[in-house]
Amino acid sequence: MLILLFAAVASLSALPTTTWIPIQGSISVSSSPSGATIHLDGFVGPSVTTPYTFAKILIGTHALVLTLDGYEIWSADVPVLAGETSHVHAIMTTTPTTGSISVSSTPSGVPLVLDGLVDQSVTTPYTFANLATGTHTLELALEGYESWSTTVHVSAGEITPVHAIITPIPTPPPTKGAISVNSSPFGATIGLDTPDGSFDGPSVTTPYTFTEISPGSSTITLALDGFECWTTKVRVSAGETSHVHATLTPYHVKINEIMYNLPGLDRNREWIELFNGGPEDINITGWKFFEYSTDSSHLFTLGQDSMVIPTGEYAIVAADATTFLNEHPACNCTVIESGFWLSNTGDTITLKDASSVIIDEVSYHNSWGASGNGKTLELNLTGGWEESLVDGGTPCNPNSVTI
Repeated sequence: MLILLFAAVASLSALPTTTWIPIQGSISVSSSPSGATIHLDGFVGPSVTTPYTFAKILIGTHALVLTLDGYEIWSADVPVLAGETSHVHAIMTTTPTTGSISVSSTPSGVPLVLDGLVDQSVTTPYTFANLATGTHTLELALEGYESWSTTVHVSAGEITPVHAIITPIPTPPPTKGAISVNSSPFGATIGLDTPDGSFDGPSVTTPYTFTEISPGSSTITLALDGFECWTTKVRVSAGETSHVHATLTPYHVKINEIMYNLPGLDRNREWIELFNGGPEDINITGWKFFEYSTDSSHLFTLGQDSMVIPTGEYAIVAADATTFLNEHPACNCTVIESGFWLSNTGDTITLKDASSVIIDEVSYHNSWGASGNGKTLELNLTGGWEESLVDGGTPCNPNSVTI
């Protein structure tokens, strides 16, 4: 019996000693700003807010979520170690209340109008930031392109992209054409008659381009002092430029002024002025006038100066040289006597050289003017005739209608 009791005591003293191992930790939660509601592992119970420390939390990873009005939800997975406290500090982010619209376009550089507000400095690409949530109206307008607009919904915290493809406005087919006029030499005054009427504007000279000309046939007339009048017709097509180039011919000797009907008696007082617009001096020895009304010709007889008309100078062919010089003592150009008598109602006079080649010819009529009023008929720059602007005309001087 005593032997058994000893054995039992010996057996109990041989058991191992047990050591306590902790299986819990803590989580200390704070936030900026404080007062955020804490949710740990989806726990639903009495709400707790930051700062707060959860004690006796099993070791392992725990899901931590913080919510606060006006701020975005904050979340994290927090590891918990045995016997330790895990510290968590959450910086809360305010919940956005505005959004943005990012606008681009093809082509770029297009002015933008948002909700009717115009700022010409704002062009694509551009991002409108801090916009109120909801619907906004966006418009794009570029000269030469169709207008473009759309409505855009803006969500808080989001950027809404918009890309606009704007369409060029179709170019209408041309309805007018152009005429480019040049000349050798340049500087000629241009007259233009179009299907719509004569060109009415400031005097223009070559080279020059007329625009907005109606399609059809137009007439171009060029006039340059010292050169023969030049004219041509040109056809104009819509959307095209017709080119005209004129090589002007220098005047030689031209009938330049006619005194055919003086006030009172005009017997032996009539005279005709010649002008040498050619590049060389002209000898008029042997030249003559032919009058259609009398069917007679009249030789030239020198009355003053020389039978040579210098280039750019004048000569007077008088019915009677002495009478003319008495009435015009200041004339210092060549004066020639030819013994003609011009009709007061109209006549055709022809200037011929010594070989009877026609140099110039004029058919005048008293309806042109200068009929008994002391004025003359003068040649203008376009080759037409006008009544002189001064009494007595301009013998031996440039015509008054060309100055």
